[in-house]
Amino acid sequence: MNSLRTKLLILLISITSLAWLATALSSYIDAHHEIDELFDAQLAQSAKTLLALADHELEDMKEDDNGIVEEMPAGSHEYERKITFQIWSADGRLLLRSANAPTLPMSGRSKGFDETVIEGDRWRVYVQRGEEGKFHVQVGEHHEVRAELAGYVTTRLLLPLAVALPVLALLIWLAIGRGLAPLRRISNEVAMRDPTNLAALETSDVPVEILPLVGSLNTLLVRLEQALTNERRFTADAAHELRTPLAALKTQAQVARRADNAAQRDAALENLILGTDRATHLVEQLLTLARLDPEGESAVMKETCDLAALVRRILADQAPTALSKHIELELTGLESVPVTGNSAMLGILLRNLVDNAIRYTPSGGTVVVSVVAGRLEVTDSGPGIPEQEKQRVFDRFYRVLGNEASGSGLGLSIVKRIVDLHGAELILETGNQGNGLSGLSVIVVFHPYSDSSCRG
Repeated sequence: MNSLRTKLLILLISITSLAWLATALSSYIDAHHEIDELFDAQLAQSAKTLLALADHELEDMKEDDNGIVEEMPAGSHEYERKITFQIWSADGRLLLRSANAPTLPMSGRSKGFDETVIEGDRWRVYVQRGEEGKFHVQVGEHHEVRAELAGYVTTRLLLPLAVALPVLALLIWLAIGRGLAPLRRISNEVAMRDPTNLAALETSDVPVEILPLVGSLNTLLVRLEQALTNERRFTADAAHELRTPLAALKTQAQVARRADNAAQRDAALENLILGTDRATHLVEQLLTLARLDPEGESAVMKETCDLAALVRRILADQAPTALSKHIELELTGLESVPVTGNSAMLGILLRNLVDNAIRYTPSGGTVVVSVVAGRLEVTDSGPGIPEQEKQRVFDRFYRVLGNEASGSGLGLSIVKRIVDLHGAELILETGNQGNGLSGLSVIVVFHPYSDSSCRG
């Protein structure tokens, strides 16, 4: 299991152990240095003491057959057997030595400390000469003595770590658990919530470290609440709007079945086809709106699109519909107008604007599409929209009273949603066609173009 608590425990124990070991190593080095200083001082003091006694004691001793005056018996203490000495005369004769001292000089130096190897073992030797030069003393100490003492000090330093580390691990484990308690509380609160409860999480006693996480969760809950609200509203509106065309289709089908002659049946079937077309258009618009609703401006993949090329393509697609109503389509403006946006969504926007303009323009009218830098304008010669209703036409399924043209009331809602996703501005103005009809101009103003390429 990928446990944050376990990771923190391992990390803290590792850091603590490393720090403790580093401290122990540093203490061992310092202790070893002090032990060396202390034992060196003792060697020097022993050499001086032996040298002071040499004048008095050696006069009464007699040499044996090998020319050695005396051999001191070995001591019984463990450390005593690892310390040795020699007293030499000025002419190089060994006068006195300890039982464990060799017969050859332990050091070739004339004075001071020396490191030497005797019978495969390392020894620390100090050489001291008398003021009159009659004798010189060599005192040696086995390095094992120092190593044993340094090892003892190190063991005493590390032993508390071995004893305290499990206890420390338990305390750290409990402390981490207490520190992570707010996370568990929030987790339990989210887990125990009813799926319909999207209220914000309480942040009054939340630690600063996890406050951004809770803030992000609250933002997500708000967005989910908005999405669910939109979905409920959309479902209710869609059910309401689909009920009427489906009932009309059923009625026309019943009329066709009960028709007494071919003319009545053909008329009913023609109305059935027209009703199917209207229902198909309504479903397509509903699906488009459903696809756009969850999107956010930051989620829309934007690129550089040629708005003029998109307009030319849409006008070519809509030309047959316009010709069937004897409506003239006109394009003015620049040959190429780059804008930053999503080409698929901009295509839907243009198709809805041109389709609406053709749908509400009477036979023989004109639809003019103008494309200039950062600006799209679609103007028709239809009846226009009263000033007091210009804001309401963006509501879903809203249609201006008195319009005889068929429609779902979703076209401008879709346009408004796409405009919002692109951070653009949508303006409705009264047209000026000079034909007795007010007309309508729909203007979309885009943000200044920034370079990246997609062609319509």
